[in-house]
Amino acid sequence: MKKSTRVLSIIVLILGMLICSSIGVLAQNVVLQNKVFIQSSASSDSTKTDYEYQTRDGKKYTVYLSKNGKAFIVKWSEKKQKWYRQYLPKITQMLQEMEKDGKSK
Repeated sequence: MKKSTRVLSIIVLILGMLICSSIGVLAQNVVLQNKVFIQSSASSDSTKTDYEYQTRDGKKYTVYLSKNGKAFIVKWSEKKQKWYRQYLPKITQMLQEMEKDGKSK
């Protein structure tokens, strides 16, 4: 076995061990409440509101606020087979105006 091949295999082994040890950092936080497992994040990056958003096709989604105060809904993408956030700038503006009106009274 050549010296360069041996050094390369050691580097690959070390990198593999580092990747395996960092997988635990990406674990999800799950809490059990009344026979329901609820995923929670370590840092509160969004807040659920009491509002719902209805699309043209009649589907209703819960409106969330990001940590920056922007409104969004969570939708499933059939094409990419994953969840994504759809931000709602007009809803954000309406919520901010409602908040200003509530504070001014």
